[in-house]
Amino acid sequence: MATFPDWEGKVIFNRKFKPTSYQYGKEYQLRRANKYRNRHNSHWKFRVDLAHSLVNKYALPRLVRKKIEDIVIVDVEALEIAEQLCAEENVFAEFVQADISDWKQNFPPIDIAICFDIFEHLQDDELGSFLRATRKQLSKEGGLVFHTFPTQYDYIFFSGPYLRLPLVPFRNLSIPRFNRVVKAYASLVDIVYLFKNGSTYKEAIKISRHCNPTTSERLKDILERSGYDIVYMQSSQLYPFKKSVQEQFSKQPITHRNLYGVAVPSASKDLK
Repeated sequence: MATFPDWEGKVIFNRKFKPTSYQYGKEYQLRRANKYRNRHNSHWKFRVDLAHSLVNKYALPRLVRKKIEDIVIVDVEALEIAEQLCAEENVFAEFVQADISDWKQNFPPIDIAICFDIFEHLQDDELGSFLRATRKQLSKEGGLVFHTFPTQYDYIFFSGPYLRLPLVPFRNLSIPRFNRVVKAYASLVDIVYLFKNGSTYKEAIKISRHCNPTTSERLKDILERSGYDIVYMQSSQLYPFKKSVQEQFSKQPITHRNLYGVAVPSASKDLK
């Protein structure tokens, strides 16, 4: 979730999602709203700062021919809570509950679509549909600004020491070789999960937490097939968490927990 009190973007948009593998209800959204309110003292500060940075560096320069007050900014978040936060921040916005595929019936094209902490809550088919629908509503110079957390192998390195310890001896391998080791190891972990619990790790988290953590490779593929060119994509450890673990595997991007970037409508793909 990200709001921009210094800008005069016209719209904060709420998409009414179809049911996903895990329902994120009002109680969940209220907890997120409280985290946002306390953002200056929590890890959300880093996410909000990141949103501003990505917009300022990659999205706004594409819109130099527009006055700042004419830029249409869309933020996908819970509608009722967004209204409350908007009032608290003394920000003007217009709120709409509708499907994004109907956007052009009532509004001008979107210049900046903010999708922070959305992708990991949607399965690949839902994510692809959402991205394609959003792509069709973007202006020619528009951009999609995104952040997703956690990434696919986060649980191996940050859920407990017993899982990551077997990988410590391999931490100084080249990035491609370490990636192969991690993927092979994750398959072995899934075998253990399957025998112990009757499901793989990815199957288990569908009903308990973020249902679809991803990798830069998978997200790049989904974005490109949905009609986007990637202007910028990066993974990192955005904020300190189990700092000793981060330092232990500092050479290996596959251990990064945060994946973010900016994508724009592809000039070579005209989606019908």
